[in-house]
Amino acid sequence: MARLLELPRRAVVLAEDETHLNLLPHVRASWTLRTARPLVPTPGTNRQVTVFGALEVTTGAWVYRLGKRCAADFIALLDQVLRAFPAAPVIVMICDNDSIHHARKVTAYLEKHPRLELLYGARYSPHDTPAERIWAALKNYVANTAVSWPGRLRQIHAFFRSRSPDPMPATAVPWTSPWLPPGYEQNFWNAAEPSMLPAPGAPGVISAMGAKRPVTCHLKLPPLLV
Repeated sequence: MARLLELPRRAVVLAEDETHLNLLPHVRASWTLRTARPLVPTPGTNRQVTVFGALEVTTGAWVYRLGKRCAADFIALLDQVLRAFPAAPVIVMICDNDSIHHARKVTAYLEKHPRLELLYGARYSPHDTPAERIWAALKNYVANTAVSWPGRLRQIHAFFRSRSPDPMPATAVPWTSPWLPPGYEQNFWNAAEPSMLPAPGAPGVISAMGAKRPVTCHLKLPPLLV
């Protein structure tokens, strides 16, 4: 927290995290007729993709990519972040202590890009990360669906495209978190009110691997202590 308070004006702070999605469907509770058991088809052979995401905690800009859980794809996300905020004097990304964040390739990359800095959060504290609630919503979105592998990837991109105009980060931040001002509690009832939608032209960006061009979104966060 002390490092965040020392940042210069126009500095950018992001919360980064990863999650994994499978071709085999995630099974969730659902409605069905009484005495009828719902059937969820499975393709038989599983595949997995890692979703990297970084949430800018002031404007709500969201940068993500699909890949494998490895240092090379994490570095690719760092490249996207640098391109997304070219005017920021300092970019600080808060992430967990996953081994890929400490890889030698990542350390070498950061030495070549001094504008970018990684801060590591507390161990075993996923509830403090805003992206965790985004992952939960994503997994609910694809739950109980049997699709092809290209279809699963399209579902992931469609999830972010369909939610980009909404105040997704406002519902993403935890109920309470050390990142938030003292006394703050998330108001889930009012999180999706029209009054929380930002004005047209507000900053925001979504970048996805394979997209022909970056997709602009307009998101808003509640006040954060940064």
